[in-house]
Order: sequence, then C-alpha cells, then structure tokens
Amino acid sequence: MSNDKSFISKLLNIMLEFKRRKLIEDPINSGCWGLPMRVLRRRWSESISSYNLIYYCLYPRSKMWETITGYLGLSSFLDEASYVGRMPFTEKLRNFIFEELHTKSEMADDLETAKEISSAKGDWVLRVESCSNLLPYIVDVDYDESILLWHIATELCYSDELDNLTYKHKDKNMYRDFSKLLSEYMLYLLVMQPTMMSAVAGIGQIRFRDTCAEAKKFFRGVKLQGNTGKKQFQACKAILDVNTEVKPVTVKGDRSKSVLFDGCMLAKELKKLGENAEGKDKWEVMSKVWVELLSFAASHCRANSHAQQLSKGGQLITVLWLLMAHLGLGDQFQINEGHARAKLIVGK
Repeated sequence: MSNDKSFISKLLNIMLEFKRRKLIEDPINSGCWGLPMRVLRRRWSESISSYNLIYYCLYPRSKMWETITGYLGLSSFLDEASYVGRMPFTEKLRNFIFEELHTKSEMADDLETAKEISSAKGDWVLRVESCSNLLPYIVDVDYDESILLWHIATELCYSDELDNLTYKHKDKNMYRDFSKLLSEYMLYLLVMQPTMMSAVAGIGQIRFRDTCAEAKKFFRGVKLQGNTGKKQFQACKAILDVNTEVKPVTVKGDRSKSVLFDGCMLAKELKKLGENAEGKDKWEVMSKVWVELLSFAASHCRANSHAQQLSKGGQLITVLWLLMAHLGLGDQFQINEGHARAKLIVGK
C-alpha cells in the first residue's frame, strides 16, 4: 500500500512540475496578462458571448410562445439558448486590447490622469484620431445609447462590405473582426447581463426593446429572402438605403427610445472615414472605440458583480477589470505616496 502511495505521490509531483513549466513558458501568463489570466485560467473558457440585434429582430419568437415562456419565467433561458453565440477570444484580440490599455497606462502619470483615461467611453480615441464628427454619438448620448448606436453602425458597416454574391468579405481586416466581436459582446452584456451593467446601463433595456420593435416593424415592409446570411445582408442594406437627412427624432418624436436609424446615420458617417483625404481605417477607429466602451464598463462595474462572475467561470469584462487595476487604470485602486504599486480597493 505504501508503495502505491509513493507512486501516486511521484506521479502528482511530475504533473505539477509539468504544469508549472507550462505556465512559465505560456506567454499568456507572462507580462501584465499574467495576473488576470492565472486567476481565471482554470474556469474561463477563453471565449466570449455574442448577441446580434439584427438577427434577434429577424427571427423573433411568436407572440403566443413569448407569452407562454414569459409566464413560465423561461424567456431569459430561451434567449440565451436561441440568440447567444460563443466566439473564441483570439490571441490577436488579446494582444490588441492589451496594447490599447498599456499605451494608456503609460500616459497615466498620476491618479487623476488614470481616472480621466478610465472614464473615457470612446471620446478619448475619437479626439486622438481627429474624428470630431463622430463625437456627438458618444458625448451627447447616454452610455447605454452609445452601445446600441455603435452596435447597429458596426453591423451595418460590416454587412456593407460583404460581397453581394457570396456574402463573404473579399479582404482580410482584423480590426473589422475585432469590432464585430466586441460589438456583439457589449450588446450581450447590456441585454443579458443587466446586473454587471447596472451602474452604467441607464434605460438600456427600454432602448433595446424600442429599437427592436422599430426594426421588426421596418423588416415587415421589406422583402427578405434566402438563408440567414442573405437575409441579414438584405436587412442591413435596406436600413442603409433609408434617407436619414432628417433626424429620426423629428419623424418619430421622443416617445420612442429607438436608435435604429440614428445608428444608420452613424454608419454613414463612419463610411466617410476611408473616403476622406486622410484615408483613416474606420475599422481601426471603431475597434479602439469598442475597447474604450468595454473598459469604461469594466471600471464602473461593481466589484461584487465581478466577484460573482469569477465563481461562475469569469467574463472578459472581469479580465479587463483585473488588467486595468494591474496597469494602474480606473478608480478601483489608489497609489500610495512613496510606493510604485497600485492597491486594489475591493469595496467599490
């Protein structure tokens, strides 16, 4: 019996040593990603959830089925099963997010600057990129409204670059992929994770409901045919073809909180980026805006909400929260005089 125990003990030691070496060699666990990734590595699937507004509006459940599931309290469960997808958190996306946050952390020489950077919700990027025409879609609207606006605009621009015959992209653009992934993840958080977004969501649920109602009504008047990809392409094209010279609020009034055609206006502004003299890549700008929107949510989400997610396997937003604290960004930390380390304040 003792020999068996000795063999098992040696085997476990070999396995632990192998695991230790693997962690050291793995680039994810070196550098500033090390802390958050080691905390979440055992449980986090390293994939992110996605939720697409256009798809949701094109394939709604029947009113009778909606009533039954609502009565049984199964609406959220069925939404998760029917409309939420899972996408891999790629190494390229990880490096892109890290570089964005690391660059900002190097600018944060003091606590006030760090707080200013972490409080930006897309406007910092737009000012740096000299995209002043896009600022109203960030600074003049609530945070939850900006998520919906940029989500719709991202989907419209993404679809606009699809080939009409194959419904695939002719060229490779990693920033376009980053933008779509983060756009659908942020909408997932807004719609399906209201607890995590409660500090910043405002009336996001109402805006989402009204936007979906307007989209469904609009799609009923459009002839959509073919498979899922083709229908989404046609739906996005139909929205982009709408004349938006007159502001939507002038047409529909302020009773509806829908931002469907405001998102269309933003998409048309974004399309102009690659057409101007400077020739900016709209997707690079958009992807940086999405990182900033996500960072804003991460730094303003309550600490206990992040802690609850850790027990469930974690979320990308929690990884960002830990990374931002590690880099000295956000207001969940304080820098003591004479010390170079940031102290995490878990009470916030």
